[in-house]
Parts: sequence; C-alpha cells; structure tokens
Amino acid sequence: MGARPALSIVIPTRNRCQLLLAELRALENQTLPAEYYEVIVVVDGSTDGTGQAVEALDTAFSLRQIWPPGRGRAAACNAGIRAAEGEIVVLLDDDMLPSPALLEAHLHAHESGERLGVLGPVPIRLDADARPVTRYVGRKFNQHLQKLGEGASIGFRDLYTGNFSIRRSLLDEVGLFDEDFKIYGNEDGELGVRLLDAGVRLTYSAEAVAHQRYTKRFAALAQDNIAKGRTAVLLARKHPQALGSLKLSSKDSRELRFARAALLRITSMWSGTPRLVIGCFEILELLLPRLAEYACLAVLDYFYWLGATAELRDGGPLSFDPRPTGAAGR
Repeated sequence: MGARPALSIVIPTRNRCQLLLAELRALENQTLPAEYYEVIVVVDGSTDGTGQAVEALDTAFSLRQIWPPGRGRAAACNAGIRAAEGEIVVLLDDDMLPSPALLEAHLHAHESGERLGVLGPVPIRLDADARPVTRYVGRKFNQHLQKLGEGASIGFRDLYTGNFSIRRSLLDEVGLFDEDFKIYGNEDGELGVRLLDAGVRLTYSAEAVAHQRYTKRFAALAQDNIAKGRTAVLLARKHPQALGSLKLSSKDSRELRFARAALLRITSMWSGTPRLVIGCFEILELLLPRLAEYACLAVLDYFYWLGATAELRDGGPLSFDPRPTGAAGR
C-alpha cells in the first residue's frame, strides 16, 4: 500500500461534464508531483454522462468518484471530505481551470502548521462578447478579489470554497458543512462563521489561481439569487450574531428600496411577475446590453429579496443578536 497523499482535491459536480473534464486535464499539469495528491469527484445527481466520462480517464494522479444521494453541494462536499485520505483538503468547484502552480501554492500555504483556511483567487475571464450578466458578475467578483489581494481582512461573507484549502482535522473539529443548506448559497458563509469562532484564520494566496469559467445565463442566476435570499435567512437563524453583517440588514439606496418594494408588491398580487421580469431582462440583454449590465444590481436584488421574504414568511421573523461574531469583527 502506498503512502497517503498530502492533498485531497474534492470536486462536487452536477451536470457539467465538459467543464469537469477540462478541469481534470488541468490537474494533470500541476507543478506538484502526482503522488502528492488525489482527486475525488463527487457526482451530485448528474445525468449528463459525467460518471462514465470520469471512469474512462487514465490519470497520473489517483482519481476516484463517489455518488452520494443528491442532497446539494454542502452534502456533496462532506461526502468527498469524509472519503479524503490527505491531511489537507482542497475544495474546487467544477467550473474551475486550475493554474499549474495551484496545488503547490495551497500546500506551501499550510507549511507553517497554523490554523488556516486558504482562499485562492478565482478570476472570471471577461471576453469582448461576454453576456451582460457575465460582465456584471465578473466585474463585481474580480473587484472583490482585488481587495483581498491587497490585504483586506477576510470575514465569513468573504469565504468561498470554490478554491479553498484547509486541514481535514479543522473541518472535523467544527463539523464540516451544514447539510441543512440544500439549495444554492451561504453554506460557505455558515462554515466561515464556525471556522472563525474556532480561531481559524482565513487568508488569501495570490499564487493559488484557478480561473472561473462562468456559463450561467440570467434565468439561472435569478434562481440562484432566490435561493441565496432563502439561505441567508437560514444562516441568520442559525447564527443571529451574524445578521448585522448580512445583506439582509444592509441599508440600500432609497431608489433601490423603492424599486424592490414595488416589484415585491406586484409579485404578491401576481405570481407570474418573476417570469415576466426574467423575460424582459433577457430581451434587454439582446437590445441594450450596456443598460442590461447596469440594471443587473436592481433586478438581482429583487430576486434575492423574493427568496428572503418567502423564507421569512415560512419561518417567522428574525431575531437580532447584537453580540459580535468572530466573523463580523474581521
């Protein structure tokens, strides 16, 4: 039996076969020798031939796939973490294209033995013909990465685990991902609250780059924002002390609040409003792409609050705990 790998790369995936295969090919071209790492693909209910395609690969590194019941990304990540043999777990989303030095950079970041969680940059490439929604998401997220690269403190809201490494023992200590987060969003932030409260320092390694290939169209992004609104309420219920740091309690401009309130009021009277908003925005993308990019903030804000208000209606109002969280103060 060979030595255990230093790193276990866990990739949860669902119906993104071609993106995943490109990612696995990039992991073949790492500066870190193949015997130092294993890759675990967690197939979360895919129906696009992912399993057969992964099975057919012949890789220099150890490659396994597991098929847990499809219960969402948090549960899929946990299944991969539990199967991991390495001391350090690297979580990668299935739309990442790892740079050759990615794994070596993650391994180097943990050499001090500190209680660390390490984020690697995941820049979104913006081509000249990128859709307005891609330009909006990419511009916003790339600006955030720039701030992190300049040394901004990292709180729970900043944690993304699409390119993230941490010692397996620390994940076991805080309890892995919370599997109550079954739909899109905020499972990272909830884990971040517990990591920070446990004294884990979140840091940023500029060398651990994985380029993000953003492929979602506006309708999918709208659905994601509805889910993010719901899961933000779930996070706040579990950690009331974090509410003050969430978008749920942010003070938006008067114009944005007015537009949101008007759309939510119309939605309460006609359930077809969200579909109409998506349809109108998709037309705007085709006819006036610059205006569509500018309008993204307000339209996605509506979908976020559509989800949040639905979750609040289902579960009752939130209570605010004024005590600081380990994340909020960072």
